[in-house]
Amino acid sequence: MQTEVQTQEDGVMTRAARGTRRKILIASLAGLMLAGAGGLVSSARAAGRGGDEVGEGIPMRRMQRILDRVGATPAQRDQIRAIWSGLRPQLRAERVQHKSLRQQMVAALTAPTINAGEVERLRKQSMASADKVSALFTQGMVASAQVLTPEQRKLAGEELAKGRGHHRWGPPSE
Repeated sequence: MQTEVQTQEDGVMTRAARGTRRKILIASLAGLMLAGAGGLVSSARAAGRGGDEVGEGIPMRRMQRILDRVGATPAQRDQIRAIWSGLRPQLRAERVQHKSLRQQMVAALTAPTINAGEVERLRKQSMASADKVSALFTQGMVASAQVLTPEQRKLAGEELAKGRGHHRWGPPSE
């Protein structure tokens, strides 16, 4: 009498194993669909009503409000705007690449035969793309902070801390 493990080792899947595999695949596809929808929402939020580029729209309006509250000079505002204008093409290119990778991942997971190696390759590329966006964004934040005086940075930090409590998905600010 063969056990379930022996049957799986022989390359024949039991009904329970097929059900588990099917559940994992369905959960993965649902996660990808949600991630894709989240990407569309975040892209729309990044674009905002005032522009179609990263660094315009809602995020830029929030930055302008913070700059108002810290008393940034017109020269400081111009420097910060120039920083983000220089990063915008790179951020846009990464956003396009990330969208393509999401589409490729969905195609790989909905193919008649799943190639685990291809899925892993796409996952690694997606993570590398996200890391590049994070690095570019951090570069912009550091450069922007360097334009401000220490007192202005302190005030900006206080303003940012106030905003953290409004996000339901994050931990409450202390």
